[in-house]
Amino acid sequence: MKFNRLIIFLLLSAMFVSCIPQKRTIYMRDVSGKKSYINLYTKAVEVTEAYTIQPRDYIYIRVLTPDEAVASLYNLDAGQMNMNTMGDPSSLKFQSYQVSDEGDIDFPYVGQIKVVDLTLKEVKVKMQDILKKHIDTFTLQVQLTNTQFTILGEVHSPGQYNMNKDQLTIFEAISLAGDLTIYGKRKRVRIVRPTTEGTKTINVDLTDLNLVDSQNYYIQPNDLIYVEPIKAKMFGFGETFSLGLVTSIISFFLLANSLK
Repeated sequence: MKFNRLIIFLLLSAMFVSCIPQKRTIYMRDVSGKKSYINLYTKAVEVTEAYTIQPRDYIYIRVLTPDEAVASLYNLDAGQMNMNTMGDPSSLKFQSYQVSDEGDIDFPYVGQIKVVDLTLKEVKVKMQDILKKHIDTFTLQVQLTNTQFTILGEVHSPGQYNMNKDQLTIFEAISLAGDLTIYGKRKRVRIVRPTTEGTKTINVDLTDLNLVDSQNYYIQPNDLIYVEPIKAKMFGFGETFSLGLVTSIISFFLLANSLK
């Protein structure tokens, strides 16, 4: 009788400590009604033009003009480009200008042009003002070609990924990595963002509905996303803990009881 009670006690204990509360795994919960809740997020004002050029970025700049001879003077490998590669940033990287540590690009027949801390729209306007002194009729294509981000920690497929569109949300970035594991700390996901003023760290709570459409809802190129593990993982608790531990405990005590 005592042995049966011990088995039941061990089973209940294992089930209790191995369970991760469901509310810890649910995204975007509306908790604004709680008295202790403080909204730490501000509504996004700029999304498409939030990113500014950083040193070591790659910028694709293409001059389009009816005079092909003039275009060839200002375009890198102009004759090799075609419409099939225009939308793929990775294929354009080798026809792009790398921003120096000083924040300049070296543009043909123009020289050094300062682009650091400018948005792509501002770069385009600046280039148009410079080139209209040299070319009568032209249009410009300006595109950032190093659009990767990195995600590490408690996700199913950590690694480096390409941003498949101009504005990528934190949830879209996480989905590319196969979502968080059961051990991922959803209330504290860290975004490490390089800037010209130094590295900036942003903490976001994926369980807070107010994160949506906030300034921190969108990631930027070169971001590092780190998902911390919950404390339960340190002790081996979680989705695989119950079955393995319970089986071992029962097997041990059944063996011990049979040897009496």
